[in-house]
Amino acid sequence: MRWITLLGRTGTVILMVGLALVLVSVPPTGSPSQSSSSGSMPAEEYKIAHSGVYRSQTGFQISVESTDNVHVYLLGLSPLELENWRTQVREAYPDLDDMWIKIFTVPLVFVREAYPDLDDPQIEDIMDIVWNISVLDKGLRTHPEIVLWQSPPSSALSHEFFPADVLTVSVIVANPSSGNVTVRTNIKDLAALAPKERVILPAVLLISIGVALAIPWLVLRKVKKSTL
Repeated sequence: MRWITLLGRTGTVILMVGLALVLVSVPPTGSPSQSSSSGSMPAEEYKIAHSGVYRSQTGFQISVESTDNVHVYLLGLSPLELENWRTQVREAYPDLDDMWIKIFTVPLVFVREAYPDLDDPQIEDIMDIVWNISVLDKGLRTHPEIVLWQSPPSSALSHEFFPADVLTVSVIVANPSSGNVTVRTNIKDLAALAPKERVILPAVLLISIGVALAIPWLVLRKVKKSTL
């Protein structure tokens, strides 16, 4: 029937478009940048395992292995939010070196909020408290909007991340246990021709529609061939 043929050919076109969308969201082959670190983490402390600026077409894959369960958080700030946070830290701690503020903006804001009465601290004073997991917990409760992703307790995990907008993303690894743990982290940069979160759903819909339209046509063709 002519209408089945028309729908079938339309379906194959839609199917090809859906498959093309999937392909453009796949990171291109090559040698992506990687960074690894390994070391011991004290009990009830956290660290920044990685920090970088990412866009919708540039992301990363993080893999973590540890000798006990840890928590992993991805925290993200837009350029404007990051500059606002740095301004807050400069006003609260005017004697701190600006390079230190630029590198450790997020934990310094968490310290300021967890210890609002800390007057004119020296770097040594801040280092005694900045990496305490209670400071992190307070910061995450105060700013849930910056948490892009968080893992369940795990000793081995892998996660791929692409932001929707331009963000400075920090990878936080926290050791909630009462003993030291050895943690190894690996960060691999990824690139995609199109943002995955904007492509996958339309691609799945197009592929489903294409298959549904093409099946009757393919069945009809097979029946015609078998009768020849």
